[in-house]
Amino acid sequence: MDEEPATSWIALGGCVVAAALAFVACSAGGSTVCPAIGWSNALVVELADDWSRLEGGSLRIECSSRCGYLIHEDGPSTDEDALTVPLGRGREVFQLDMTAPDAVVVTVLAADGTELAEVDADLDWHRVGGSEDCGGPHEATVVVPAA
Repeated sequence: MDEEPATSWIALGGCVVAAALAFVACSAGGSTVCPAIGWSNALVVELADDWSRLEGGSLRIECSSRCGYLIHEDGPSTDEDALTVPLGRGREVFQLDMTAPDAVVVTVLAADGTELAEVDADLDWHRVGGSEDCGGPHEATVVVPAA
C-alpha cells in the first residue's frame, strides 16, 4: 500500500519536469509566437461625392497581378482575377484572400453595360489588424472620380 502514494508522487514529479522543460524550450528561442490563423484583405471602392445615383449600375474590379479569391460582401465571389457586382450604395467592399495586389482597374458601368469611368489605381495597403511580426489583415481604398 505504501507503493501507491509513491507512484502518484513520481507521476506528479514527472509532469512538473515535463512542463518546466516545455516552458524553457518555448521561451528560450525568444521568437514571436503567432496564432495559426489566416485573414483576408479588404479592398474598399468608393464613388466620389460628385457622382449622381446610378440605378442598375455595376462595378468591375480587375487585378493587374493575382487577386486571389475575391469575395463581395453581398454575394458573388470568384477565384478569377476579375469580379463584377451591382453598385448599390456608392461604396463596395471586396475581401481578398491573404493577397495584396499592387494595382487594380476599377470600372463603373451603367445599367446597359456602358463604361462610365475607369480608374487604374495603385493600391496603398495599410494594416488594420494583426502585427508586423505575424502579419494580419490590410485595407486599401480606391476613390473613383465622377466622369
